[in-house]
Amino acid sequence: MSDDPSKSTQDDEQEAASDQYQEGIELHDQEAVASRIEEMPAADGADVMRQLTTEQAAGVAEYLDPDTAARIIAEMEPMLAASVIADMEPVEASMVLGAMDPDDRVDILAHLPRALRETLIGEMDAGDAADVRKLQQYPPDTAGGIMTTQVTALEEHFTVEEAIAELRRINEQLEQMFYVYVIDLRGHLVGVLSMRDLILAKPERKINTLMRGNVAAVPATMDQEEVARIVRKYKYLAMPVVDDKNRLLGLITVDDVVEVINAEATEDVQKMAGAGAEERLTSPWQFSVRARTPWLIVNLGTAFLAAAVVGVFQTTIAALPILAAYQTIVSGMGGNAGAQAMAVTIRGIALGQVDTKLLKHLLRRELIVGILTGFIVGSITWAIAAFTSHDPHAGLIGAIICLALTLNHINACLTGVAIPFVMKKLGFDPAQSATIFATTFTDCGGFFLTLGLASLLLKAIH
Repeated sequence: MSDDPSKSTQDDEQEAASDQYQEGIELHDQEAVASRIEEMPAADGADVMRQLTTEQAAGVAEYLDPDTAARIIAEMEPMLAASVIADMEPVEASMVLGAMDPDDRVDILAHLPRALRETLIGEMDAGDAADVRKLQQYPPDTAGGIMTTQVTALEEHFTVEEAIAELRRINEQLEQMFYVYVIDLRGHLVGVLSMRDLILAKPERKINTLMRGNVAAVPATMDQEEVARIVRKYKYLAMPVVDDKNRLLGLITVDDVVEVINAEATEDVQKMAGAGAEERLTSPWQFSVRARTPWLIVNLGTAFLAAAVVGVFQTTIAALPILAAYQTIVSGMGGNAGAQAMAVTIRGIALGQVDTKLLKHLLRRELIVGILTGFIVGSITWAIAAFTSHDPHAGLIGAIICLALTLNHINACLTGVAIPFVMKKLGFDPAQSATIFATTFTDCGGFFLTLGLASLLLKAIH
């Protein structure tokens, strides 16, 4: 029990407030919920909104002022946020969208039906609508797709006095300034300013004599994962985005990068399970069916291939029925070993830590890992087979299983590393495509090795 009475009181107040929010939700009192969440942090407000139906959440949003509603809805998943926006009155919805950061606004609009999207854009003021049109031209997984157009830029001919006055004006429109960039009259990025240098310089001095040239920037077409790697590697707070002529287009902040990293990590997990990268808990069932079915059909095809391998050895299984159990162990353990190797490889590729130059080294390492782990697991299986079976050939069967496990572990570790590289080289996403083919190799390899070696044993015995 806490000895701090103030902390105890604070906890009691938070618990009471939580009960009040829940009471408001249960009573469907949208105005009451709105009044209670408007003072909450945006992330907490979004948690409350998620507990409501989209219709109720839309009603709550309409009771909030547009700026507050924008902050809260922007914290929700884009697909869910779009559902809330769709249930709002178009005029109210456009005002809320207009109060959002441009990149959040475009993410949400992308999940709306085309007709409604155009209606809402038409309700926005000219500046916001132009920002939307500008960002919509870039694919969502590129630097241009995740950037914001709210970037602090000053023309190089400004004096220090003019620059400071302009920054004061801009500060009233932007929530935060990461860097102050310098552009020429045609909008080309030519430098970046240090606030310290700007404040300490003489008022009449030109800012192009203070700026630092050779600014690191990314093209609008660069993949968002590559942008995230650059920002993380060099620890930038923000990264300017330019077009093919080096004209400043926008800014990617560290917050955007964190979202990209989180999104890519969860997408890769879903892809490795054969689910669509865009699928969410809130996705309609029709979307989930469309996303999952193609890969399930591919899996079905590979399952028939594995079944065909087993079918070749029906006589062997009939002579030694215990093999039906052991073959699943060999293929299953191979699948586990392959998944381990593949997870490490895909993570390395995603983080930019490995490339094809390291492939030979990785294959040698996985060969050693496969031999050792396979022999250890195989020896344990051999011992279990030898001491739990009454078959006179139990020791030989155990030895076959041990050898099959060792060989299939080698197969699994090597293919777990090689297949993601091959898929990436062919232009496929390693996270989604590699799992299916690696599973096929380990399943077919496990069945073939177990039953094939057993067939040789039977020939030797008879």
